[in-house]
Amino acid sequence: MRFNSLSGQPGRFVHGLARLVVALMVSLGASSLCHAQTTPEFCIFPYRCPTAARLSPQVGQQGTEVTLLLQGARLQEIQDVLFYGPGLEYVSFEPVDQVPDDVSLKLREIPSGTAALLTLGIADDCPRGEHFLRIRTADELSEMLSFWVTPFQCVAETHAGNDAVGSTNGAVEHAQPIDLGTTVYGYHPKNSTIDHDFYSVGLRQGQRLTVEVWSSCLGFQHFRAMSDIAVTVHGPDGKKLAFADDSSLRDMDPLLNIKVPATGTYYINIHQNMDFEGILRHYVAHISDAPRPRITYPLGGQAGTRFNAMAIGDVAGSTPFHLDLPSQPGAFDESIVDWNDSGSVIANGVQVALFPDVLEDGGSHAKPEQAQVHRGELPVAFNGRIEQEGATDWFRFSARKGARYRIRTYAATLGSPLDARIQVRAAEGTDSQLEITADDSNWIDHDWWGKDKIWIIKDRMDPVTVFEPDADGDYLIGISDSQRLFGPEFAYRIEFQPLRDHAFVYFPTDYREAANKRDRLVIPRGNTIEHTLAIVHGTGSRYRGGIRVEAEGLPEGVTFSCPPLLPGQMLTQATMTAAPDAQAWHGLIDLKLKATDPEVEFTGSYVHNVPSTQRRGGNNVVFNRVRRCALAVVQQAPIHVRVKQPVIGLAQNAVIDLEVEVQRQSGFNGAVRVYAAWTPPGVTVSVPLVIPPGETSGVYRLRSSGSVEPGTYPITLTAQEDTGGERAWGTGFHFVASPPINLKVVRPYLDIALARTAIQRQTSGQIIAVIKTIRALPGEVTATLVRLPKGVELIAPVTIAPGDTTALFPVRITEDCLLGQYQEIGCEITIKQNGQTITQQTGSGTLRVDAERK
Repeated sequence: MRFNSLSGQPGRFVHGLARLVVALMVSLGASSLCHAQTTPEFCIFPYRCPTAARLSPQVGQQGTEVTLLLQGARLQEIQDVLFYGPGLEYVSFEPVDQVPDDVSLKLREIPSGTAALLTLGIADDCPRGEHFLRIRTADELSEMLSFWVTPFQCVAETHAGNDAVGSTNGAVEHAQPIDLGTTVYGYHPKNSTIDHDFYSVGLRQGQRLTVEVWSSCLGFQHFRAMSDIAVTVHGPDGKKLAFADDSSLRDMDPLLNIKVPATGTYYINIHQNMDFEGILRHYVAHISDAPRPRITYPLGGQAGTRFNAMAIGDVAGSTPFHLDLPSQPGAFDESIVDWNDSGSVIANGVQVALFPDVLEDGGSHAKPEQAQVHRGELPVAFNGRIEQEGATDWFRFSARKGARYRIRTYAATLGSPLDARIQVRAAEGTDSQLEITADDSNWIDHDWWGKDKIWIIKDRMDPVTVFEPDADGDYLIGISDSQRLFGPEFAYRIEFQPLRDHAFVYFPTDYREAANKRDRLVIPRGNTIEHTLAIVHGTGSRYRGGIRVEAEGLPEGVTFSCPPLLPGQMLTQATMTAAPDAQAWHGLIDLKLKATDPEVEFTGSYVHNVPSTQRRGGNNVVFNRVRRCALAVVQQAPIHVRVKQPVIGLAQNAVIDLEVEVQRQSGFNGAVRVYAAWTPPGVTVSVPLVIPPGETSGVYRLRSSGSVEPGTYPITLTAQEDTGGERAWGTGFHFVASPPINLKVVRPYLDIALARTAIQRQTSGQIIAVIKTIRALPGEVTATLVRLPKGVELIAPVTIAPGDTTALFPVRITEDCLLGQYQEIGCEITIKQNGQTITQQTGSGTLRVDAERK
């Protein structure tokens, strides 16, 4: 489909918002056309090529049907959309051959399959806020995108792009008029640091003005899409009245909430406060006169009770509210429920727990000896606020030796500006040496896998620690702000959560590739895929035994296999196979962890934590986090790969050559790349095997060290096209795997010790090998020397027969050899058995080369 560059209208739209998709980026100066950039055929982004790169806009109103501009690669035929939650449905798609340029926002032609109009339906009761989705094509399930839902009518910025004469909203006098109760969305163009978008709204004296922004949280595209929006409000006289940048509730996205001093027209300027990478940036702003509390107090309550709390931080003051809490809290972060004040869009979070609460009683508890006393049992949640500079709130409670709890602080996680620091110690009279100080936390403390050094979220400002009392008696816990700050919004909640042995499974990534490459399971019909799985143990978990991985919710015709992990093993490989008659399918499955010993209480589950936009250097701050795994069954792939089952075992300190066979289908005749994505600990891989066009077989080598544990290991090799795609993202490749073979790792046949030897230069001599038989040889074997220095030559290989205890290796020292001592000379033996060859290395000897005698 082609946009009309003069009118900015597409051929058809299902709903009025679809026209805004064009207006949002196209109508601004769309009368001229830019030529497509010189980029790979399948990619409109010169630096990255994901299947689904971005949606424009990323917002829609409840109860409407919206049409969005989807950009990416290989989008010629979209079959469906996978949604992670309720309230959204896929309606249709239509390819386009022009999109707005990121710099000028003028239309430019694009390669086929790099953009489409995607129409979605939004239910009346669709939850507000973020929704995750993936695009399913005939042979792919895309990277994760986010789409956001608002209760307000959505209005596009009418003059997106760089301001120009006759086309601008960059000043008060050119502000775009809007009504209260509107969600506006717009763009700050690529390479623009001075773009200002003004909107005007009429207000009465004393009326509230609330602006809530989504921008940095949008993750507009997967790479370099950082945005730091600020909001400035100007009064009827054009003078600056208020400014907001960042917020404790929404991180880098501002919340502005004021009462206006006079009746008139007010101007809202949405602009960048800090320029990041010079890319196109997207924002969504909700403009209303609704209350905008910053936080609730308390921050949580007991499941199944009526939650009586105060909404704090609105310009009109604090107000009480009531909320019936669910009878059972959700697992992990799903224990936080959303609460929206009347008319506001962005929710406040309320933590729900099974145990009771203790609220600070208003007394002076600033010293340990003045601690507020709780006479009940653990678990419990202590709630309060730090309202004086440098204050510490102390609580006293009883605990029993041998009990185990995770102390989980909730402050920044729920939007509090408190930078919490906690102290735990024994009270006077308790015979305990326990003393804990905690400030901040790691990803795993919050039941997520993540890179602690470079992935940052505000939740990690909340301290988490393990509490294991070493004596019966009373203990103290104190909480303060690590920067001595304070205020009515500095609320906290400290939960003593019963500890359990648990772990999490996730898909590890290669730091050289995109974090969301193959972050889902895509299985071609009639084929097998593999995926490496990594295990991380939860905070306080003591179980280190064997683990089984199970898949729940698989579609009919799909099987899952994963060998049990041995004690201490943290990586493994799972395989999934779709039957030839399996139906096309997409959905969410669960990966569960269980102890190999059924008597052990241990649980585990899948976590997906991937940056929604990746910053240079990997210092990421916005993430797509879910706890279910995306899976799709797609059409047949053009490649099948099989590995012949070895008839001999791979000995320690040896190599084995695996015979690989590929089958090409669907007219594919290109080269095929074959590699091992995972091997057992102590088994190393070789460089990828490339099977050239026209050939169907090859040999892939594995090498074992002396540390690999003998045993049988299922192993599979991965195959993909060698060219035609984008390696960092995996776009354009079909990833398939061989059905697993059983690789048997065995002890070596021989242990050979090379005697220390001295030989004069320009003479010949012998190196004596002392042979120890570990396993009986199947027959005579050939032995050579390896790691010989330059100028030392083996005159002839040596034959070793079963039962031999020594062997003599004849060597010649030429004039090219330097005088001195050479270490780590080794022996390599070649063993043929049942038509296969195995090569083993053993021994480490020393050769001294002396000067010639005259």
